[in-house]
Order: sequence, then structure tokens, then C-alpha cells
Amino acid sequence: MSGDAPMRIDLSRVAIIARKEFADHLTDRTFLLVLALFGILTVLALHNGFDSYASSLQWYELQLEQMKIALPPIPANYSSPFIPSAMYILLAPGENFLLFGPVLAIAVGFDLISGERTTRSLRMLLVRPVFRDEVITGKAMGGAAVLALASAVPFILALGAMLAAGFTVTPYAAVMVALFWGATVLYLLAYFAVAVVFSGFTEDGGRALAWAMAVFILFSTVVPAAAGYAAGLAAGPLPEPLPEDVLPEEMQSYLEEEQSRYYGTYNGVRDAFLALSPNSNYETMCDTVAEVLVDYHGEDAVTHAPGELLDRLWQNIVALVVFPAIFLAVAYVRFMRIDLR
Repeated sequence: MSGDAPMRIDLSRVAIIARKEFADHLTDRTFLLVLALFGILTVLALHNGFDSYASSLQWYELQLEQMKIALPPIPANYSSPFIPSAMYILLAPGENFLLFGPVLAIAVGFDLISGERTTRSLRMLLVRPVFRDEVITGKAMGGAAVLALASAVPFILALGAMLAAGFTVTPYAAVMVALFWGATVLYLLAYFAVAVVFSGFTEDGGRALAWAMAVFILFSTVVPAAAGYAAGLAAGPLPEPLPEDVLPEEMQSYLEEEQSRYYGTYNGVRDAFLALSPNSNYETMCDTVAEVLVDYHGEDAVTHAPGELLDRLWQNIVALVVFPAIFLAVAYVRFMRIDLR
């Protein structure tokens, strides 16, 4: 019944395997340890966020007082100091996920296949009326589900901390946090897929873990450095000023044109390289969501923010969807052809 050829998937059997995988991870000591560390990091991030907001609020009030003293009465066209936003507190978990999220994802996926091969449980599973494509699909779905749950906990803590502190969380802010959580899930799935691939190509879970961590280092450090280097080579040197006898208008026009060309080439090549990195795509999404979350308030938020986010982030979203899809497809093909003897 476990033939190598893909058969029609029975969703009920896939669901059973996914539930088992989900339950196994929730009782796995390694996963629980990493999740506990995330909880501690989240609490520290929230504490720092509240402290930063309190400091910003004090500075804002000080500026208002100084303005009233220096400018009595205040001119009608005078712009008031920037009001600090508490919405940054909701995004406090984002930085932790950027730095340590891949560790959580790799911890879930590095022994998805190799661990089963080591314990020989795959042989026992495949002699039952279940097909290989159902096994790999169910295990991947179970791993993805546990990552979605684990990544939701810090954001729920952030929302709860905001409410407990007396802040009002608007429906708009809650939707933005939900979108931020969705981007986090895609980011974690990227490295989960990488870990699953190496879990299928190595019989030892330790080797799969090492290879997956090497890929994480590659995309988090090497690719950004290579992007800057390649962009500098493609753009060439910065434009030099014209001779001093040139009219100021001509000098200004020349500098604007040359600098526009230089930075256009530089940013284009750099962005093309960074599109390969899940870290860079996720960081861009974090920064953009934070910027939009603070810039828009009230009715304008509902009408403008979602459209602006989609317009600015669709390339990053596509990249974060395609990256794990490719690796999971490779893992699927590998599992279908793996020799279990």
C-alpha cells in the first residue's frame, strides 16, 4: 500500500498524520526549550518597548512645555512635536523573529524525515494503508501548524500587554498585527522548508541541523554583503562634481541626474540580490508595516494602509511564498524516491 508512485491523497489520513506531527512537536523538549526562550525574549522586548514609549512620551511633553515658554502665543502655522505612537509595542516580537525565528523553524524541521529514518518508524508507518505523498504532506502540514501557533503566541502576548497597560488597540492595529504575524509565518516556513530538505538528504539529524544553520548564515549575512558588493561594482564610482566655472544651475542638474542614475543602478542590483534572502524580505516587511502602522490613524488607516502595504510589499510577499514552495517541492520529490531499506 505504500507504493512509490503518487496516489490520490486521502485528506483524512493526511489530517491524522498532521495531528500526530503537531502533537509530537508540542511535547518535544527541543521545541519547548526554543519556545520558552522566545517567551523570555518577548517579555524583554515588550519591557523595552514600554520603556521606550514612556521615554518618548516624556520627551514629547518636555518639548510642548518648552514650546509654550519660547513661543507665547503659539503661531497658528507652527507644527507641534511628533506624538509618540504606542503601536511600536505591538511589533516588538518582530525583531526577535528576525534574529532567532529561523532557529525555531529549523528545530521543527531538521528531523522531520531523518529522525523518522533513524528510529525506523517510517518503515512501520508505510506498511499501513497510507501512501508516501500523504505522509510527507501530513508531516509538513503538522510542522507548519505548530510554527503558526508558536509565532502567534508572542503577538498575543503583545496585544494582552497593551490592553493590560490601559492602551486602546483599534481594529485597524489588530489587523495590521495579524498581517505582520502572517509575514512572520511565511518567514518561518522558509527555513522550515530548508530544514526539511536537508532532513531528507541526510540520515543523521545532526547533519541536517548543521546544513540548515549554514543556509541560515548564508542568507542572513553572506547574501546581504554580496548584494552591497555587487551593487557597488555595477553602479561604479560616485559622480564627480563639474569644474568650478560651471553655472550653479547646471551643476545642480548634473548632480541630480548622475546621482539618480547611480543610486538607481545601485539599488536595483542590490534589491535583486536581496530578493533571494528571506531575512531581507522579512526585514523589509517589518519596517514597512511599522512605518504604515504609525503614519496612518483613524479613517485614513482603513482606506489607505492596506492598499499601500500591498503596493509596496507584493514583491517581498511573492518571494517569501516562492522560497519555501521550492524547497518543499524538492523535499517532496526526495521523500517519494527515498530508499527506506
